[in-house]
Amino acid sequence: MNKLTEDRRLNKAAFLPAIIILGLFIIAGIIWKEPVGNFMTMLLYGMADYFGAYINLLSLTFIILAVVFIISRYGDIVIGGPDAKPEYSMFNWCCMSLCSGIGTGLLFWAMGEPIFHFMTTPSAIGEPNTRRAGIFAISQAMWNWSFVQYSMYAVCAAAFAIICYNKGKSLSFNSIVQAAAGKNIPWLNTLITATVIFCLMGGTANSMGVGLMQIGAGLESAFNIPQSAAVWLIAAISITVIFVLSCVSGIGRGLKMVSSACTYIFIFLLFYVFIFGNTEFITKITSESIGFMIDNWGTHTTIMNAMSPDDKWFADWIVQYWASFIVYAPVIGMFLARMGRGRTVRTFMLVQILFPSLFCILWIGVFGGQTIYLQTSGNLDVWQAVSTYGMQSAVFQILGTLPMSKLITIIFLLTVTLSFCTLADPMASVAATLSVKSLSADAEAPKKQKIIVGCILGATAYTLVATGGINSVKGMFTLVGLLQSAVMILCAAALFKCGKKCCFSPNFGFSDKIEEKEE
Repeated sequence: MNKLTEDRRLNKAAFLPAIIILGLFIIAGIIWKEPVGNFMTMLLYGMADYFGAYINLLSLTFIILAVVFIISRYGDIVIGGPDAKPEYSMFNWCCMSLCSGIGTGLLFWAMGEPIFHFMTTPSAIGEPNTRRAGIFAISQAMWNWSFVQYSMYAVCAAAFAIICYNKGKSLSFNSIVQAAAGKNIPWLNTLITATVIFCLMGGTANSMGVGLMQIGAGLESAFNIPQSAAVWLIAAISITVIFVLSCVSGIGRGLKMVSSACTYIFIFLLFYVFIFGNTEFITKITSESIGFMIDNWGTHTTIMNAMSPDDKWFADWIVQYWASFIVYAPVIGMFLARMGRGRTVRTFMLVQILFPSLFCILWIGVFGGQTIYLQTSGNLDVWQAVSTYGMQSAVFQILGTLPMSKLITIIFLLTVTLSFCTLADPMASVAATLSVKSLSADAEAPKKQKIIVGCILGATAYTLVATGGINSVKGMFTLVGLLQSAVMILCAAALFKCGKKCCFSPNFGFSDKIEEKEE
């Protein structure tokens, strides 16, 4: 067997245990839904109380690290060497970076999260359903979906990009471990890879499950098709086919096309709601919320329940958010690294952080602002709608208050579907890459493995929604995020070490003699 064929074989030691454990966990959540759900809730609050400060401060640290890499000499390193040329236009690159990071989450929570913060405001901020609570609600949602997560993604992505394109290592966590530790540790490589696959598949299936619920609610709103297991099954099969086809066509074709189309629709919806919603209210609360965020970004990142032990807001929101972003950071970083060739680390990180963050801030300002306006003006009791019908249905009731609501609902439903694919495509690609032996940064995982991973993701997402087991996987994020934080720290350490060598090498970061791959 030649070396290339051997390197593209299934990594059974990492892939199979991760899939088996994930399957057992999901089955347990389905059979013993209430006990498992209660246990995961207890685990969430317990870990938030004891480890929440660690997760919050680590998240704050990665924002600072990103700034250090951007303004220091590290930012001058050219990914791939001085002669490397970019493979994607700035527009396509921005579209792929945006869509691969937000998935369906922003669409689901841009209107839902602010109303929760407004009506269940943490004690550290003040009373709910007040002017201050409204500004805090929009500002906190803006922060939750912007700089924290994209700083994590950017640091991890830069680490993979330099290690793969400048040091000639494979696109794997083996390379991260070897760069950070200074030597190859086979058992640790396998353990980390298995853990990452487990985290990635569980987290992605959970996010896809939320997308399926929203698609079901959208079909009911637009076409009066009742939500049911059969509707979710048809949606899951259809969308799995779409994102698997996109995935097997490669990053340069499938994802580029889907993400570009998705971005155009995002922009259309953003302007539509801004113009036909209450523009005056949206403009004012967005402006004040951005100012509040600038004044309180540290508090937004680290707020807890000191001297208010009964307040669990921090555990339900920021600790769980930061933990979920930590889960995704190394794997999204691995995916984004493939877009970095020919760019300086400074440009690479600025694009990965600023463009999606600013877009998310504007999106939440517009959609969240309209939601708060409807609640405070009495035009729609959004909180009652959320409590009665669930967030996935309340979103479409909010859209129903706008002109041409039926058309906008259909367009929004299309956006959810495309966003579903832009999340699942890169996650399936990374999971497939991790499940085979070492690949170079430019190599695609075998199509067969991408199809297998895609089908597992689609089937798992449907099973979670149809059985109600989705809450058990959601509760897993904090536990898994705590474990995954070690991998994220390894990425930062590897970036520092390899970046330092690149900064002081004669040709500033590229070795003509490619280093030997690790065994």
